[in-house]
Amino acid sequence: MLNFLTEGHGPQFCDRIGRRTALEVGSLSTLGIGLPAVLRAAKGDATSPSPTFGKTKRVILLYMWGGPAHQDTWDLKPHGPSETRGEFLPIATRSPGMFISEHFPRLAKHTDKLAIVRSVGQEDNNHSTGAHAALTGRRHELQAESFGARDSDFPHFGSVLSHLRPNQAGLPSFVSLPEVINTTNGAITPGQNAGFLGRQYDPFRINQHPDTADFSVRSLTIPDSFSPQRLQRSSQLLKKIEQQARLSEQSKTVQAMGRIYQQALSMVLSPQARHAFDLSSEKTTDRQRYGLHTFGQSVLLARRLIEAGVQLVTVYWHREEPTIDTTWDTHALNFQELKNRLMPAVDRPISSLLEDLQSRGLLDETLVVWNSEFGRTPRINGNAGRDHWGPCNSVVMAGGGVPGGQIFGASDENAAFPTRDKVTQDDIAATIYHLLGIPPETTLYDRLQRPHTLALGTPITRLLSGTALPRSTVPPQNLSDGFQTGPLTAMLRERGLRFLNLDIGNPESEKMWSLDGWSEVSGAGIDCGRSLRMNSATVTYQGLFYTHFDYRWLALRLNNRQTLAGVTLHVAGRKLPLPSSLVQSSERQLWQIPFPKGLMAATSKFSLEIQAPGWFVTDIVLLGNRIKNSHLKDVSPTIQKT
Repeated sequence: MLNFLTEGHGPQFCDRIGRRTALEVGSLSTLGIGLPAVLRAAKGDATSPSPTFGKTKRVILLYMWGGPAHQDTWDLKPHGPSETRGEFLPIATRSPGMFISEHFPRLAKHTDKLAIVRSVGQEDNNHSTGAHAALTGRRHELQAESFGARDSDFPHFGSVLSHLRPNQAGLPSFVSLPEVINTTNGAITPGQNAGFLGRQYDPFRINQHPDTADFSVRSLTIPDSFSPQRLQRSSQLLKKIEQQARLSEQSKTVQAMGRIYQQALSMVLSPQARHAFDLSSEKTTDRQRYGLHTFGQSVLLARRLIEAGVQLVTVYWHREEPTIDTTWDTHALNFQELKNRLMPAVDRPISSLLEDLQSRGLLDETLVVWNSEFGRTPRINGNAGRDHWGPCNSVVMAGGGVPGGQIFGASDENAAFPTRDKVTQDDIAATIYHLLGIPPETTLYDRLQRPHTLALGTPITRLLSGTALPRSTVPPQNLSDGFQTGPLTAMLRERGLRFLNLDIGNPESEKMWSLDGWSEVSGAGIDCGRSLRMNSATVTYQGLFYTHFDYRWLALRLNNRQTLAGVTLHVAGRKLPLPSSLVQSSERQLWQIPFPKGLMAATSKFSLEIQAPGWFVTDIVLLGNRIKNSHLKDVSPTIQKT
């Protein structure tokens, strides 16, 4: 199916300023916007009095769907009250006075590129309308949850760019990936599309996770039955149809669809476009650097697209499954989810992105933004989670003319409310548009010709000037020296998928489990573990076992190769059936055994009894998704294909 973005949005003069833009000059003058501002909006004129106006030529928006806990990522409170400060410690960074979470060790080496805004707040605790504000810079007229996107919504930043500065041929102005975000009831979240600007300015969407083995942007594949010449003739025919539609004053929907398909055909015919979307042409080592998971490969693809000429790419955090809440919405097990799945899966790819942009000379003109719909509650709930919290959040920017090493604003000791330099998503949007060279006071018109001011906020001038430096360089007394973990656990964390593990022999891991029938710890490194004393032993998880997480696999790693002959497993007192294909298999070091459907949903407390002759176990892992060989091969040369 062909996806979409069009070129222009109506007749243009030779300087590529549209007829409507020229007509708007008179009406804009009443708002204090003259012809120079309109010209800057159209061309990103760098002659503005502000040296940062128009500095950004392209944007990568990393949208952390669900709402990360700001106090556990970017705004830690190590000296705050015990009931709110959380489990994580801050870590030293490359920038004096800037301390971020210990679970961002790679990003800590790039803080000289980061500007952290710790005082973003507004009274909206809803995913739907909070996301609309973050993706458009405009509060939604509702404050509600789980309703669908509407044609009257304010347009996404990328849609505004598509409207004001459409790419002329081949590549779209605006791309979103790897999926459309929605609430668990299936309602499409508002703010992702062009809204009142019209469908022709919607993003070119990639609705497939780019870490899948068969990933390709199918809409850019030329069918065998079509030659480029035949497609070119189709393109010319569409132009004639569009001209006839304008002459006969047919509906705007018909005209819009003609432009949509014209842009799609331009992309199909463009080798540059097809190459930009082709991840298979990327070196294997570079794909591994970004992480072999959905978010990592999405960020890598975003880098390729902006290099090719796409102006704005939005990478949304994704769900593992449509109905399973695997976003940053950590109502349960906030700290387990952050350290085991979420933070490691963004630490590597964002760091790699910043490295590559800088080494390729693109960082100064490429704005990278971390944003979300809200922060999380100061208090930790009864499920060891944090709930929605609109009054305080952190937004992070890098590149695109924003000096790094900065911290703008501050929150109180609970990270509950801004105490200095409060800003809203309106101001974040105004800052982004300023950097793009589009005056925030620019007027947009909806399909009923009603005017809308582009951004109601004010650019954060002190951030843009580079003067928002940390007020103190004294490190906290309880500063982390870096979070230590073994290579298998590190690999599991960087997959970006849910798991619960027992790293046998690791005191930090074992403290959450009770072990009965095991020997003393022996071995070293990844092969550290325990043997079964009488060929039988039990482990029981002592923390909150959250059955909603839908664990489907049990992984057992041994320090040597064994078969399943004579092995019996019991989960919560119930015998775990071993598939005959596994029982008949040859020796392995890593066994991955599926749980019968419904078994884990009925398990309120996880315990595992192992009866196995001669086994020496190093790791026991519950998984939502089976471990792929591509993830295993870099952990240890002794782990064979499974």
